[in-house]
Amino acid sequence: MRKIIYALFIGITVLGLSACGANTSEDLQSNKWNVVATNGEAYTAEFGKNTVSFKIGNFTRGFNYEIDNGEISLLEADNEPIVFEVIKDGKEYMFKATNEEIKNQFGDLTLSPSKE
Repeated sequence: MRKIIYALFIGITVLGLSACGANTSEDLQSNKWNVVATNGEAYTAEFGKNTVSFKIGNFTRGFNYEIDNGEISLLEADNEPIVFEVIKDGKEYMFKATNEEIKNQFGDLTLSPSKE
């Protein structure tokens, strides 16, 4: 009996985690986001089905993105992916840099729903 309960618990956990990427993606697409980085920058972000654009003033930078296993990868042609760990905190998301190079360039990011 214990083994059956344990197997059910693991199965439900795996299914729940595998669905997190889709739910996160849909949630990110449903809002415009205010982004505050630990490197001192602040800007907005808008997520489409496969793309995200970050806007600061009149400058916009776009990426393709993928969400998998609790991480978001921002993809640019011919460059290494920029990977953040995704942590949901209430209505906000935290994007934690996965290495020092990313942290130094972009910082850790906090995304809050825009009131616009």
